[in-house]
Amino acid sequence: MKNSRLRFLIISIVLFCISSGCVNHGNLTFRDVPQPEEYQISGKIILSDPVESDLLGSMRQAMPDLITNPNFSKFILNASALSVGVATDATFMIQNVPFSNTLVLNAVAGKVALKKRLYPDELRETDLSRTTINIDSTAKAMIWEKGSLIGKDLTLADITAREYAPLVATLATAIKLSLQLPKSSVIATVLDTDMVQIPAKSAAQAIIPREKTLTEAFSVLQNIILRKDSNLFQHYISPDFGNDWDSTANYSDCLAAIQRYFKEYDFNTASYTIHQMEFLPDNKAIVRVSFQLEMIDISSGLPVTSPIYTTDVGWELEGTMWKIYRNLPYKPGDPTQLGADSRWGEISRAHASLQLALVREELATMSQYISENFGNDWDLNSTKNDLLETARVRFLNDDVKVATYSIKTIEFIGSDSAKIRCSGEVRVISHTLGIDLDWGAVNAVVQWRREVDGWKLFRNLPYKLNHPRNLN
Repeated sequence: MKNSRLRFLIISIVLFCISSGCVNHGNLTFRDVPQPEEYQISGKIILSDPVESDLLGSMRQAMPDLITNPNFSKFILNASALSVGVATDATFMIQNVPFSNTLVLNAVAGKVALKKRLYPDELRETDLSRTTINIDSTAKAMIWEKGSLIGKDLTLADITAREYAPLVATLATAIKLSLQLPKSSVIATVLDTDMVQIPAKSAAQAIIPREKTLTEAFSVLQNIILRKDSNLFQHYISPDFGNDWDSTANYSDCLAAIQRYFKEYDFNTASYTIHQMEFLPDNKAIVRVSFQLEMIDISSGLPVTSPIYTTDVGWELEGTMWKIYRNLPYKPGDPTQLGADSRWGEISRAHASLQLALVREELATMSQYISENFGNDWDLNSTKNDLLETARVRFLNDDVKVATYSIKTIEFIGSDSAKIRCSGEVRVISHTLGIDLDWGAVNAVVQWRREVDGWKLFRNLPYKLNHPRNLN
């Protein structure tokens, strides 16, 4: 009886193992083993600084000498457990390098050693065929290694912060000088000498890891938006908040706008991509990020997708929390492109005022934002008076129901002229027909000019039915 139970148990275990290892297609084909991430890495070693020939080991000279053109074929490149030789022209290629969170390339010839740290995002997102190994990469890789030994997970952004540039430069100088040491003064490699080890350790101890904390702040903000948590959102905006393109932007205005959005929309996605991060002195950082929101208008039930905004957001470490203090687009008409300044805000506000005047059918207000010299390239009859007269007739015959616009880009020409790529749509209710008349989408490149009393619409606004509607 016991033997029968034992046989049944063994058979059950075997069947469980087989079923766990097979695809669910009614056969005994084993599942494919997931393929590990592997990379091909190629590039070049750059070493133009003088090197003591004896340190290179295989150099045969009667007397040691400082050389600036070493035979790079004497270098061996190591990546994880793999090794390859380097070509005479200093190029290399190493294949099937397994993914690693701690990957460091090591190039060694005799007692000369150089390094390159490849971070996970570099492996997955950058061109690995242009990898450069030099003294600068060696200094940064050593700082990462020393930081890892003392429990710091330093990123490239952490190490290259402006305030730490002198530490990295000191270490790079030490490496350059170590290449000129006599062979008798180097026990292992030049990187193991005290003159290199001491500044490497000092730099690792001084540099504060900040990138991961700031990256997590973006993830928290994403969840705050999806949950519509305005109370938590306010803790991530600095009391000193403002925008370069809008002098009216401030802490209170930003929070009020966010609270309105949370009441008006449900958020399906809040996607973002961090392109670049730079740390500045005084615990500040500039983060270049693109983001887009997909929402549902609660009142209409219709889906709404925001433009893709790309901006350099300013963050500041206040106490123990990173907070946004500069350049977060949050109003309709805020810039979607980089480099927006006060002029963008001035044009955007003028554009918005012109649109509002159109919706309210206020000819006098519209007139304030149109240049006396207005004209269109495709219609010699287009003037300010003609534009206003066309609007007056339409206001008599129709009621404006919808007048939307979106600024895509602004290209400044000098300081007083700008080309605005924009799109818009106008829908009216016809008094005679009693139905909606929709112009459809209009794309245009409208020129604005700064005049004595502000920015004015200067050229190329389609406003008649026979005007072109798709200009880029």
